[in-house]
Amino acid sequence: MDQRAAEESTADGMAARRFAEQLGVLRADVGNPSFRKMAGRSGRISHTTLHEAAAGTRFPSWETTREFVRACDADEAEWRRRWEAAQHPLPTAAEQQAAPDEPRAAEEVVGTRRHRLPWLAAAAAVAAVAVVAAAFTVRGRSSPDGVGGATGTPSPSPSAFSDSLIPGDASRFVADVTIPDGTRVKVNSHFVKVWALANVGTVDWHNRFLERMNPTADGDGCRVPDRVAIGDTPPGEQVMISVPVTAPKRPGKCWVSWKMVDEHGRPFFPSRRPVYFMVTVTA
Repeated sequence: MDQRAAEESTADGMAARRFAEQLGVLRADVGNPSFRKMAGRSGRISHTTLHEAAAGTRFPSWETTREFVRACDADEAEWRRRWEAAQHPLPTAAEQQAAPDEPRAAEEVVGTRRHRLPWLAAAAAVAAVAVVAAAFTVRGRSSPDGVGGATGTPSPSPSAFSDSLIPGDASRFVADVTIPDGTRVKVNSHFVKVWALANVGTVDWHNRFLERMNPTADGDGCRVPDRVAIGDTPPGEQVMISVPVTAPKRPGKCWVSWKMVDEHGRPFFPSRRPVYFMVTVTA
């Protein structure tokens, strides 16, 4: 096996492990049901196959991932995007040497396609120097697939949530702009997590926040604000939301989940799964 093939194999293994960590967080979020119980809920897949998907020994097929997600009662469309995004391996050492100054944030996966998005790269650069900021937003006109280019106010979204706090309100996860799930960070280090969300409903977003769902971290968890502001976002536009994070003082894993709320803490989309970040903390 030559060096390039070895690097690609290593990258594929890393992608499988990182995606397995995401599946593990999903399973933990619903109470860590046994794989046999999950297989029973699915009725289409064995508990052994589900266990292998969460172990990260190889990257799971979409059929396996779909049944895992269904057994956890999660958003299938969102996890299809995550599954597709996770299959893009990290650049090999040779590729990094060939383009050492190329911004990796410009190759974030949005929806089902890989694009070089200059505005994402610029946002990531801003985030890197904004650790002390509670939140910032950058908006771009959104097309139906969330990549950009459409103009005007969209028609009511077919994905508008029936139980949303405001009729016609809807949001869509676009991308992890910085700190993909499973990123390794040093103990006590500082970083900024940035998500891109799209307003795909017919309601203006104003005076909204992301509020953490799991309890305030103790000394062994990630330290973050309890709430960060979301900039005003008209229908058809995207917003990027950043959270400054301080890593724990001990190695391990930490994850924090968030939901969009109003100024009184009422969730706008109560039945939707939260956004979250999950990192691996090293010494």
